[in-house]
Amino acid sequence: MTAFRASHADVFSNARVKLYPSVDVLQVANAPIFRAPGWEPQKRAYDVPPKGRGKDPDRALEVSRARAKAAVRDIARCNRFDFFFTWTLDPKLIDRYDADAVKRAAYTHLKNLSSRKGFRYVIVPEFHRDGAIHFHGLCILGDVRIAPATDAHTGRPLFTDRQQPIFNMLDWKLGYSTCIPIDENYDRTCNYLVKYFTKDAQKIFGKWYLSSRCLRKKPDIALISDGMDYVAFRADNPDLSEIPLYCDVCMTSLDYPKDGGDCP
Repeated sequence: MTAFRASHADVFSNARVKLYPSVDVLQVANAPIFRAPGWEPQKRAYDVPPKGRGKDPDRALEVSRARAKAAVRDIARCNRFDFFFTWTLDPKLIDRYDADAVKRAAYTHLKNLSSRKGFRYVIVPEFHRDGAIHFHGLCILGDVRIAPATDAHTGRPLFTDRQQPIFNMLDWKLGYSTCIPIDENYDRTCNYLVKYFTKDAQKIFGKWYLSSRCLRKKPDIALISDGMDYVAFRADNPDLSEIPLYCDVCMTSLDYPKDGGDCP
């Protein structure tokens, strides 16, 4: 079969729209970096060093972290999760500082919750300041049991500063848990989760994040074939942050909530 090739201008643009259920996100870059869906990239004209052997490991780590952050944001926006949760580990049950031990226990627990309870999740593992591992994530509970969290001294139900009820996840058996219903500010919660990808964040278990296989991972994308004037777009939207990508390439984005969506 004859391979079809198209010119760079026909396949690439500096602007695209990511189409999520509740919001459309316009992304505009200062270079034509977005490829139209369905087109495979050509072989690079230069060699790419093996993983972990790049000339600038700090930059490689930064790029890897940024990609993971974008992937988690895509998952969060492509799927409507119901709760934000935090899991900690009981030192009486597991060595919270042993990544291998925590990985084995957490993976087994997640497998059981997913297969037996219909639990769906995207999770960001994180090191505490003292090196202990804990987890933050978004979830769809399925049949996982929850109960109102109460004050240890008064027995009264606990609430967040925004008066959201706080629950404990009864089926998390490895430590303490909190589970908070996501309110109408869904995008704000998604942004809150990706903020855990700080410049000091590290891969744990060899991954930046964990997610259920059955979730939708990427949105549909519409390429703006004629592109957009990046400088003019920035001038019209001066409050938008500029995101450095690589070399001198950067981009910015603007959200267009759909009916029933919310602004971050």
